[in-house]
Amino acid sequence: MKSRYPVSPLALRGLVECVYRALSVKRQEVLTAIQGELVKTGFKIERMDPNILLWQVAYGAVLKLILYGLVEKRFDLPSLNELNVSKLVEGFKEAYKISRLEAFKPSWIDRGLSLIEPSRLRDPLREAVETIVTRTSSDELSKLYEELVPQEERRRLGEFYTPKPIAEFMVRWILRERSDYVLDPGVGSGTFLIEALHRLEALGSSTSKAVSQLYGVDINPLAVLMTTINLLIRAPNTSPRIFLADFLKLNVLNALHLGFEKTSFDAIACNPPYTRHHELLTPYKEEIARIVEAEAGEPLSRLSSIYVHFFIHAYQFLKDGGRLAFITPSEWMEADYGVALRKFLAKRMHVKSIVLFDERVLAFSGILTRACIMLASKEEPRKRTLLIELRTWPSVSELIETVEGGMEGDYGWGRAKLCDLTSVDPSAKWTPLFKAVVGGVRPDFMTKLGALARVSRGIATGANEFFTLSEGEVRAFGIEREYLRPVVAAARYLKGYDFTKEDWESLRREGKKVYLLWCFKRREELLGTSVLKYIERGEAKGFDKRYLTRHRHVWYWVERRDPPDAFLVYMFRSRLRFVYNSARAHALNTLHYVYFNEGVRDEASIKAVLAYLNSSIAFELAKSALRVYGGGMYKLEPEEAMEVPCIDPRKLSPRWRERLAALFDELCAAARRNRESEALQLLDEELKGLLGF
Repeated sequence: MKSRYPVSPLALRGLVECVYRALSVKRQEVLTAIQGELVKTGFKIERMDPNILLWQVAYGAVLKLILYGLVEKRFDLPSLNELNVSKLVEGFKEAYKISRLEAFKPSWIDRGLSLIEPSRLRDPLREAVETIVTRTSSDELSKLYEELVPQEERRRLGEFYTPKPIAEFMVRWILRERSDYVLDPGVGSGTFLIEALHRLEALGSSTSKAVSQLYGVDINPLAVLMTTINLLIRAPNTSPRIFLADFLKLNVLNALHLGFEKTSFDAIACNPPYTRHHELLTPYKEEIARIVEAEAGEPLSRLSSIYVHFFIHAYQFLKDGGRLAFITPSEWMEADYGVALRKFLAKRMHVKSIVLFDERVLAFSGILTRACIMLASKEEPRKRTLLIELRTWPSVSELIETVEGGMEGDYGWGRAKLCDLTSVDPSAKWTPLFKAVVGGVRPDFMTKLGALARVSRGIATGANEFFTLSEGEVRAFGIEREYLRPVVAAARYLKGYDFTKEDWESLRREGKKVYLLWCFKRREELLGTSVLKYIERGEAKGFDKRYLTRHRHVWYWVERRDPPDAFLVYMFRSRLRFVYNSARAHALNTLHYVYFNEGVRDEASIKAVLAYLNSSIAFELAKSALRVYGGGMYKLEPEEAMEVPCIDPRKLSPRWRERLAALFDELCAAARRNRESEALQLLDEELKGLLGF
């Protein structure tokens, strides 16, 4: 069905207002009817604004018309043009029977709509048929609802819509495989499920398959309507699994009866209702508290906001190893009613991270609620939870990287620290745990190296004598240059603090092994080449039977990765040594690779960090992460290296960043003249001033 005009918020509002006026004619009768239905949801109806109830019925009626227009041809429903006004509610019932879309399920919306005088709706319905179009913007629907239902009323109902960047972050963390099934137990307008659809598509799932992996539940028929429409707009000819039900009363048996094909999910994301306890009827409050108490094994305060119940109940629908992300007010970390939840999380889940918004950073526009995001998995509790306090919202990639890396640090957008929640008294407040600082000196400048870079071992070939070659060997075997890359074959070849192309050329002229075999073609692609003859020579010598080579998909394919920004000499005596890799060479596993993250990959930032890491101050602060061997030899593994306290170049003024970079250049030059001790002394003095020693 096509429309003469695209649907605009103004046109939608006109439709809703027409329905509202028709409802207002029988105002008291309509209110009595819909309040009789709403009391079943557990809300105190006497606290609800009657005008807003009428607006919600009107909005729901128009949403059902839009949904009907979206699916009428697909399910061979009677055309809206043929649907008599007096039979409109019956038409929606028939659509539910045929399509099995829960959004059409009879609710208090239909109860109110059924009382409208047909003659008063005839013209508005005709206008709806003319204007409703399948290209209706989901954003328009959400905006219209926000305009129709005042902020205070939505707050009382516990409805706050999640901003897209926050939803994207939460969904990216919980969804790892394209086969993952997702549940949102309080769908609202469908923000999380829309993001999950995009994420599954990005992971390689088809749109129709991805929609079949999405499950949503909401007690509000408006939410079920909005989410269903939002998904159908993006994925026509699918059947979104969005259910009109009270999630807190769902269990495995009644969920299956309702139509769930799965009751155990890989991922759960939710912005649950924030409804406070005094908004709920006492019998309902008692009923859901008993359900959750049985699941938690702990008494639950009757003063708890309903999102506490959602936290604990959602655990029952999560697979072992599955991930859960909730955004809620942070009150549960401080209030007495949060003790049961804090105890449950510490004993039953691995809380990967809690992201706490700064008091001045509002997650929800116009809402003075300090929010937090809780990321957890259904695994044995661990002693490492990353507590992040935001100053501003960073990029999704930055936040994901920080959470997955589990690295403490003071970032430009916030602070992160590790905490063992399993050892914290559940009766104690958790919010103060976020305030501890990182490092012993000027924490505003400090972080951990893992917040700035990734450290990994160099390339393990399994047969260095075969995979590394000198210039003479390359010429003797005639190996084509396209199958070779520059390499540092031994840590002793690094004499100073930078490794340049000239240094590599010098090693090449000296006859050192400076080439790494870099061939990733199959044998049949190499017919007639000299490199194939060299590979066959290696096989004749048994190099393909070595432990590492025989476990590769193709034995001569070494680890394929980019050259690092810097090398770490991981065995040392008196100080750390990080070497700038301006030659863009590879290295064997006698060295560690250091890859700096986006945001600190400019030359000045890298050199500023390397200046600090090569100082005696860095060595002293890093000692807690070092392994000590006989004879005063230290060893630093990649995981330990990322724990080393480090200066954060993003927190430095441009003048200081450039100054440290210049000091690093001076150190490199001095080392080539055998005068590095003077340069190191100057570097230490400058850093002492900067760091407040």
